[in-house]
Amino acid sequence: MKPVVLVAEVDIKRPPGDVFDYCSDHRHEPEWNPQMKRSETITDGPISVGTRYATEFVKAPPMVMECTRYDRPRGWSMAGVSKAFRASGDNSIEATLEGSHLVMRMELEAHGLLRLAAPLLRRRMQPMFEKDLLNIRNKLENARPI
Repeated sequence: MKPVVLVAEVDIKRPPGDVFDYCSDHRHEPEWNPQMKRSETITDGPISVGTRYATEFVKAPPMVMECTRYDRPRGWSMAGVSKAFRASGDNSIEATLEGSHLVMRMELEAHGLLRLAAPLLRRRMQPMFEKDLLNIRNKLENARPI
């Protein structure tokens, strides 16, 4: 079965480095993603390729996510596995005249019985994903400079 693909994008009136630093540090994700209860690093050192996060979601099993690409300030990628999903994300930031253009792309591959609900998953999750990016924009544009 094909993975569920979600794509959302938003313009943010902040420099690409600010957007990258905030978004690529997944400890911030509970601040903008209401479906995530907790995200904390489980590796030492600065965030880079290989950094791992233990995450907890509101309506999904816990997942360990790992940074697989870290190219400041252009983009980063993540991959993770839980009992219900295999997930990957590829995210990019482009400089604009007024700040940054953020594009987030996520692929979810459901396991077990959840595979049967995969077609409904995209319909339910796409609007939430788009709201997440609006939350990021609001958080960054209303915050003091990083």
